[in-house]
Amino acid sequence: DSGTYSEGLAVNCSECVGGTYSPTRASGCTSCDGGKYSGAQASSCESCAGGTYSPVRSRNCSACVGGTYSNTGAASCIACSSGTYSEPASSACTKCDSGSWSNTSAVACVACAA
Repeated sequence: DSGTYSEGLAVNCSECVGGTYSPTRASGCTSCDGGKYSGAQASSCESCAGGTYSPVRSRNCSACVGGTYSNTGAASCIACSSGTYSEPASSACTKCDSGSWSNTSAVACVACAA
């Protein structure tokens, strides 16, 4: 069965743990790449949604913190550049409005002094 494997001449199959997968008739489990995840006994890995990330061999995806973002299938989050900001779990940074600014990795923009 997919999501299980059999080593050598084993009589029974073993389940793949979360963060790994196996196709049908596999001799072992394969780790999910960064940006992907799986539950136990998976036949494949799923991509993390935008605004989330995962390192190699993950059981789930984690939300990017404010001031960072990620695209679908990301292994890590990217800092927003100066002049932009993001809330937690964002898939993109937002430009500051005219008359405001931000540093790198900002969670909000600040109004310019009058």
